[in-house]
Amino acid sequence: MVDYKDIGAVSMLDVFDTELAEVSQKFVMQHKPFDEQCARIDFRDKIETQEKESERRNGFVKVEDIKVETGNLDRYGDESRFELIKDVEAYDDIISSEGKKTRGIIGHMVDYKCKQRGHGVSVLVPLVVYNERKGKKVKKEE
Repeated sequence: MVDYKDIGAVSMLDVFDTELAEVSQKFVMQHKPFDEQCARIDFRDKIETQEKESERRNGFVKVEDIKVETGNLDRYGDESRFELIKDVEAYDDIISSEGKKTRGIIGHMVDYKCKQRGHGVSVLVPLVVYNERKGKKVKKEE
């Protein structure tokens, strides 16, 4: 038996990583937490389970036997998966119209913990978005 790997071949893990990056980016753009670590662990567990079954049936892992669907990755961004740990103001240097540098609030750094495995997830929420979520009226600049 020859054990080889096609160079340049796209693996299931490559496809999964691409889909995971797209979904993760969607949550980043919405300034919401996303549990990428649990998604990776769950996917690898599915692959491992199928590899074990293939080895039990064939005496070796038959690549054709391994078929894992990514499923709905949006579930890893469900708010019920997270526990709020900390919500603090985020500061950065702001340059005024006169050219003076001052320290100003740019948003909030919100830290969450995954309830399933305890992973930490931090999200920077811009001040305008944060205030809208809290129901505060914000004066918009023209």
